[in-house]
Amino acid sequence: QDARLYEEWKWFRCPTLLEVLEEFPSVGLPAALLLTQLPLLQPRYYSISSAPGPSPGEIHLTVAVVTYCSENGQGPLHYGVCSTWLARLQPGDMVPAFIRGAPSFRLPPSPEAPCVLVGPGTGVAPFRSFWQQRLHQLQTGGGPLGSMVLVFGCRSSALDHIYREEMEEAREQGALSQVLTAFSRQPGTPK
Repeated sequence: QDARLYEEWKWFRCPTLLEVLEEFPSVGLPAALLLTQLPLLQPRYYSISSAPGPSPGEIHLTVAVVTYCSENGQGPLHYGVCSTWLARLQPGDMVPAFIRGAPSFRLPPSPEAPCVLVGPGTGVAPFRSFWQQRLHQLQTGGGPLGSMVLVFGCRSSALDHIYREEMEEAREQGALSQVLTAFSRQPGTPK
């Protein structure tokens, strides 16, 4: 009966609809009404993390599976809707998808143009396609490449330094000129 108190509870708990109904069993909702009130899932946008040259007919995505506990980490475990669904897929499963273009986000027209790429965590996904394309150019006899510096950050080098080996290989082969890393949660190091 206290709207402010409910809002504080809701903000602190971040409950799912099921958790709200379990918390307040006196709320009796007919299933038909409940279904009419559920919002449609919104599309999730992920950057393509593969280049068409070395991976024709394939699209790779880089997705972090979202899990979190509400109530300052003491509440129930919640799962990201789409990332959890993707993580549970089996080879051959169908994935409904569409491609949303980003015509201004691409490698420069001249392969000699210098580039600085900044990709924190899974934000490195589209840049993976860039270094893959440059590796493909080098392997198929492409001309000289300009410098390409990658700045990558994540929490822990041991836990979430994704594509570490690929980055190193791209650097060794000349697709990346330099890889700079930053880790915000290294054991024994201040945040």
